Amino acid sequence: MAVVPKHSDQHSRYDPSKELTQDQLHRFGQVASTAQKRREKLMAREQSVLSQAKDAAFRPVVRPKKDKPNTTRYAAWMIVVMALCLWLMYMTG
Repeated sequence: MAVVPKHSDQHSRYDPSKELTQDQLHRFGQVASTAQKRREKLMAREQSVLSQAKDAAFRPVVRPKKDKPNTTRYAAWMIVVMALCLWLMYMTG
C-alpha cells in the first residue's frame, strides 16, 4: 500500500448552488414540497376499513382500449396454436 501525505483540505460542505441550476432547484423544491404534503395527508388521515375501501373504489382501473388489441396475448396464443398444429402433424404423419 502506498504511503500518501495526509489531506490538508477540510471536507467541503455540499453547496447545491454550485451543482444545480436555478430551474433545477425550483423543480426540486416543488417536488419536495408536494411529497411532504402527500406524506402529511397520509399521516393525518386515519386508515380505517371504510377509508381503505373508498381508496380502493376510486383507484383507477386500466382497461385496454377497444381499438388497440392486446398483441402480446394474441402472439402467445398463436404460438400455442402453432405448436399444437405441429404436434398434430407429427403424430399423424
